[in-house]
Amino acid sequence: EGDEHLAREARNYQKFPRHFFEHWSGYNIIPPLIDPTPALAVVPQFYGYYVPEEGEAAEGEYLSPILLIEDCGVPVEVDDLDLDDRNECASLLYRMHDEGWLHNSFFPRNILMQHGDISAWPVARKIEDRRFRIIDFGRSE
Repeated sequence: EGDEHLAREARNYQKFPRHFFEHWSGYNIIPPLIDPTPALAVVPQFYGYYVPEEGEAAEGEYLSPILLIEDCGVPVEVDDLDLDDRNECASLLYRMHDEGWLHNSFFPRNILMQHGDISAWPVARKIEDRRFRIIDFGRSE
């Protein structure tokens, strides 16, 4: 069952519109929100899905498929988010909905946060600059 969930997630990554992955600059107003929010990627970069071939595993051994995505930090702690952070997280979901996507598993554990620009070297990232991405699309449609 877990393998099919991962396969479905990989298919969804391949169906997402290109702008879900783009690192834009600037701000957008995403209805129903009133205040502008950063126009950044909605989801991690998707690098591929690997399924082991039949016979690769030794007898009695199980090899799981692998979904390769960008490392976007750790799950958010909702109580640590200020209003701007919460609006930014909500805007990610609204942007998905605007494209006709339903997440179907929207929990804090499925919103990742990393300090600073994810594309920058770790030493160049600023702690006060938070970036968010939504993950876990195995139930999405």
